[in-house]
Amino acid sequence: MSLVCMAFCALWGVFASLILPLFGRADLINWSVARAYYYSCSFFTKLSVTIEGEEYLDPTRPAVYVCNHQSSMDILFMASVFPKATSVVAKKAIKYYPFLGWYMTLSKAIFLDRKNRENAIKEARQAAENINNKKTSVWLFPEGTRGHAAEIDLLPFKKGAFYMAVQARVPIVPIVVANYNTFYDSKTKRFNAGTIKIKVLPPVPTSDIKEDSESIDKLSTGIRSDMLDTLKDISVRADKKTQ
Repeated sequence: MSLVCMAFCALWGVFASLILPLFGRADLINWSVARAYYYSCSFFTKLSVTIEGEEYLDPTRPAVYVCNHQSSMDILFMASVFPKATSVVAKKAIKYYPFLGWYMTLSKAIFLDRKNRENAIKEARQAAENINNKKTSVWLFPEGTRGHAAEIDLLPFKKGAFYMAVQARVPIVPIVVANYNTFYDSKTKRFNAGTIKIKVLPPVPTSDIKEDSESIDKLSTGIRSDMLDTLKDISVRADKKTQ
């Protein structure tokens, strides 16, 4: 059912990408698609979210949003908190997917070539320039791939999001989705009704951080540590609620 919702919303995304700019509201393209996806899929899956720290999702201030990555169902929870005036950063292969790729291309998504480090660095720098020039935010999954983990943990973070934020001199806003393994089985694609906790952490400023690898490593390590502590905290509390 989630795939049906995704296909429907991708088609809506193509339409929105063509129409909303005509009214000067290109900043609402991804937000409107995200909301449509969340409300349609949450109805069928019986999954809902509670959000803590929503005040940090400020559409008037460009930022780099980083979120943990568990499965394809992340799109549902991402959609529930996706801010206005925000673009998605995704792997280049998605650009060629039917419907979804068409919508993301029209909505000015940023595609990174993970297989070519030189191209990825160039594209990340262009994304940083785009953040400043268009005053738009970006959303990334710094783990780079899905965790598929029953245990409460994070994969190592890739550094692209952090270089991008430092180059653009915009804050990084960490977003943590509680482990939802008890609600969704990625192998059987079965759902259990419930409420997932999402916590938005305070923005981390980058204006005084250097672009050298040591500074970026320290930045990403600190944010990963904060996100992991939060993941363990909200996942344990969520799990206790379901018992």
